[in-house]
Amino acid sequence: MQLTFDRRHFLLGATVFALGAPLARAAETVEGAIAQDVALLGAPDRELENKIAALANEAGLYAGFAAVDGVKGRTAFVRGGELFPMQSVYKLPIAVAFLRLVQDGDVRMDAKTQLTTVDIAPGRSPLASRLRKKPTTFTARQLLEHMLLNSDNTATDALMKLCGGPEKIQETIKSFGIEGLRIDRFERELQPQALGLDPSPTYRDFAKLKAAHAALGEARQKEALDRYLMDRRDTASPRAIATLIIKVMSSHLIQPRHAMTLMDLMRRTKTGEDRLKGGLPADWTFAHRGGTSMTVQGTTATFNDAGLAANKKGAKIAIVLFIKNATLSTKELAQFHRATARAVIEAWK
Repeated sequence: MQLTFDRRHFLLGATVFALGAPLARAAETVEGAIAQDVALLGAPDRELENKIAALANEAGLYAGFAAVDGVKGRTAFVRGGELFPMQSVYKLPIAVAFLRLVQDGDVRMDAKTQLTTVDIAPGRSPLASRLRKKPTTFTARQLLEHMLLNSDNTATDALMKLCGGPEKIQETIKSFGIEGLRIDRFERELQPQALGLDPSPTYRDFAKLKAAHAALGEARQKEALDRYLMDRRDTASPRAIATLIIKVMSSHLIQPRHAMTLMDLMRRTKTGEDRLKGGLPADWTFAHRGGTSMTVQGTTATFNDAGLAANKKGAKIAIVLFIKNATLSTKELAQFHRATARAVIEAWK
């Protein structure tokens, strides 16, 4: 029987997260233990929604936003159900799917794979310099760490391959019951195709990818940008990502020990600290994953961040901000992220 999700059920899940697996098993018998959509938590905060929408309009930005107070049941959405390109935010649902597969016994944390230069993915990949020197063996756990801590595209592709590819990841995500969230491609496919290029092994050298893109010329670059913004592959709605975060925290998707592993890595991530996290008070933490596309002819197709804000008093607020087709500088976009986070905390403090 499919059941709805209210504040009492989340509070149970939060207790499960804190106390571990024995309570998780008990929670399975409680009415409403399956969370379907955070929009069901309660009436949305229209004042906060209007404030975020006004900030976006003032900045001339096309933004999607979701905030969910998992403890008090408050919600706020701006274009909450609309699909946006995720870029590296997609590493969050990939990580959750991987941990679910580990939990189900389909993949092992200590599974090993050897990577070589052939496995280098285009875009951000601190691992690439190591692989160019010599082949290196990694465990699945190490790949997870590189993916979440460093937003490493090579680690992401290798982890997905261990799981059975994007198809298996998407199959697992579908089992979560979250509408508006999909994983379709390896990074080695997504990154060239986002720029209007066919995937090629030569793009292991990111300079060659950028050179091939430059050779397209302005008209074809603009066409490619428009296609990417309309492409439904590897997209999510802000509400879907907020739902994913809340479901993880309330132990509906993965066991508390796996959720704690995930949140610890996202809390320690080395990228995107100038975005939503930068707008939070000093006594708050933010476990998050950002995502950014290349800037093409002054336009940044994607500038995202999503995560869980928490403080020592027990507050837990999922915040998601997706921006697309922006002509502001990345510095200005980061400022908008910080202003959004401040608005959420001020509204719900």
